[in-house]
Amino acid sequence: MASNSENEDLLRLNALVDGELGPAERAEIAARLAVERDLAHAYATLARLKATIGEAADEMPAISLPSAKRFNWRHLTALAASLAVVIGIGLLAAKVMLPDRNDVGPTEGPTALTLASLPAGTAIPRLDNAGLKLVSLAVEPGHVPIFTATYRGPHGCRLDLRAWPVGANPPALNGTSRHSWTVGDITYELVAHGMPRWRFAIVADASELQTRLNANPDRIDRRLRQAEIGAPPCNG
Repeated sequence: MASNSENEDLLRLNALVDGELGPAERAEIAARLAVERDLAHAYATLARLKATIGEAADEMPAISLPSAKRFNWRHLTALAASLAVVIGIGLLAAKVMLPDRNDVGPTEGPTALTLASLPAGTAIPRLDNAGLKLVSLAVEPGHVPIFTATYRGPHGCRLDLRAWPVGANPPALNGTSRHSWTVGDITYELVAHGMPRWRFAIVADASELQTRLNANPDRIDRRLRQAEIGAPPCNG
């Protein structure tokens, strides 16, 4: 559990990034940033994250994070670090690829992403080439599901993707089509809301491929682009 002082530091960092601190408070926290490595790292990643959100604000709503009551400072800095790396044009900073738990630079193509706060190997597919943007991501490490991602398209299409440890029993999610698969110790479920079944089948195949090791990126890209060509409006 994060201490009161850590929560206060987070609030002050957010205020600093947003330009809401007065001169005296700015000077005080600047002095701390010069000597406190964790604080400086958290500030840098939060600043990059907020800058990226601002650039994508027209099409990407805010991310939902776990509550402070069950989210300690180490989890915060780890997640903030992962959130700060942008992959591709128009993507939110929540989408990062950390195959070895280390930050990496920007990548191209439909490469899946992971967050440092999730179990090793847990992947969140990128569906941009199918015209589906990641619009929200609720991360709940240690809970079921461990994350829920929502994608939306320009014609009313919506997909929900969830993941949980094998053997867990998440609550049922309503939808018109669904596809479940297991990779290692993680079960994934992709649920459509009104998407034509032929299109959902293509998107589901590309999504599953992105969660598996050594998948062919060219095949994934072709599948995603097939799902976008001539895609009719969704009715869900």
